[in-house]
Amino acid sequence: MSGDLIVNLVLMTCHDYLFYASQDYGAVARPASIIGSYALMYAINRQTPEVRRAVSGNKPHYDEDLPKMRVYATPAAFIDKFPYYQSGSKNQWLDRQVQLGGTLEQTWHRGSPEMITWNSIGESLLDKMKQDNLNIPKVGAYYKHPPMSSFYFYTIGEPIPRILRIGKKYTPARLNVIPLKTEVKSDLFQPTCPVNVADLPERTQIRSGSILMIPPTPVLMACELEGEYLECRDPNGIIHCLPRPKKGRFKESWAEGG
Repeated sequence: MSGDLIVNLVLMTCHDYLFYASQDYGAVARPASIIGSYALMYAINRQTPEVRRAVSGNKPHYDEDLPKMRVYATPAAFIDKFPYYQSGSKNQWLDRQVQLGGTLEQTWHRGSPEMITWNSIGESLLDKMKQDNLNIPKVGAYYKHPPMSSFYFYTIGEPIPRILRIGKKYTPARLNVIPLKTEVKSDLFQPTCPVNVADLPERTQIRSGSILMIPPTPVLMACELEGEYLECRDPNGIIHCLPRPKKGRFKESWAEGG
């Protein structure tokens, strides 16, 4: 099966503030430290006619859409969260692959989310303000990842665009795609990316890890799994591992037929 799969390491650099509300605390919303796989898949597969309706603001239909998507994506994490990333090691090769404009650069940005405040007045609140002669607009805040924030994730399937729009505000992001040599294995392994729990086959066992609750599904971080997985090697010899998801859930991208 590995011969039929086109597996890529993708480095994504956002060219504007990136906002998506993965965690809400009343009037405060903030993005998590990772980007969910389904958000990435809808962004990458935007030209697929069968699933285009799901990115128009309507409620998505994952069970219907995911099998039709021609590109599968894992959740994305900040580049400096790559498990083998060490100061002074060859793994800083990832730094030098971040693409800005038409060239590869040696620098990228990772900053803390920046807070943006807002206030608004709804009809019910406006009536209350008029009745009591008060000026009490509803206030809140949301956080955004700053421009030039860079993430990494893996894709499987058809070639992907070099520029896409991601997040609630369709932030433009540039992608650098690095082909990987792949071998399918089955054993105890440590994924080099966050893992969407909902996509794991029943036979894959979770041995350890922490869970990050991000709608619509929980995501495993720094985990150890036992089951079928892809062991991949990039041009610099770095090993990448990602779990094999449920068969049938991603028919088009994993070349499983109808």
